[in-house]
Amino acid sequence: MANCPNCGVHLKKTYWKPNCPNCNVNIFYNGMQERLAKDVETAEISLNKMYAMLDRAKASYIGSKLAIARIVLSLLPIGALFLPLAKLAVNVPFVSEEFSINALTVYNAVSTMDFDGLLGMLSSPALGAAVIMFALSIIFVALGAVGSLVGFILIFLSCSPKGIPRNLGFAGASLGCYVLSGLMFILSGSQFASVLGEGAYSSSLSFGYILLIVAALAPIVINLMIKKNPIEVKSSAEKRKKEIAEKAAQMAADMEEARKKEEEQRMIEEAYAAEQAKKKEENK
Repeated sequence: MANCPNCGVHLKKTYWKPNCPNCNVNIFYNGMQERLAKDVETAEISLNKMYAMLDRAKASYIGSKLAIARIVLSLLPIGALFLPLAKLAVNVPFVSEEFSINALTVYNAVSTMDFDGLLGMLSSPALGAAVIMFALSIIFVALGAVGSLVGFILIFLSCSPKGIPRNLGFAGASLGCYVLSGLMFILSGSQFASVLGEGAYSSSLSFGYILLIVAALAPIVINLMIKKNPIEVKSSAEKRKKEIAEKAAQMAADMEEARKKEEEQRMIEEAYAAEQAKKKEENK
């Protein structure tokens, strides 16, 4: 059995009429206004949350001149990866080549690498340590690139409560990876040269690596500047509420004006009708 939502009287399962037999209230529509009000309130809360998120994302990108500068500076480390980062020269029997290393050459080398031969070199007592350090150099620069890319993608969350610490975390981790990559490259070059001989192997960091370190510092500096001068997030929800209130006030004023005009027209018509009636009386 069911109960009436208004008076609580028991209703039989076979009772199909829309109104309660006791209080005569419409069972379906009873409480509809309260439910609609709750639905409207829930929808408004969800909508305000969505607009607040959009407001923070907008402020993160164009909330200030520093925010716009952050977009450009966050891209610098990614671009610097394509500059000549290092160079090495190998001069051994049957092989005499010079290589310039950047992100593209690293990708091509890894994609075409003979991993069986690499494992054999890792097990070599003489070259194992040098190969490990060289591999770590590549791994660290790859991790730094991923950190820079993710940090750039997450700029839209910069105005969230943990936005600046997140940005500084990714930028700092990327910078650390780039520094470790350069250090591992120098150590591996020194190890290869000691085993193969100075004339057989030589390596050095190029100008691109210095620019990469400077570029990796830029996102840290700009985020610290923004932390010192926080970006103001302008609420579009409050702006919309103000616009709606102004439109509602204007509509109310227009309706009042229309009502007054209608009332004046009615009074004129009544006065005219009364005057016509009076003339008819006088003519009789």
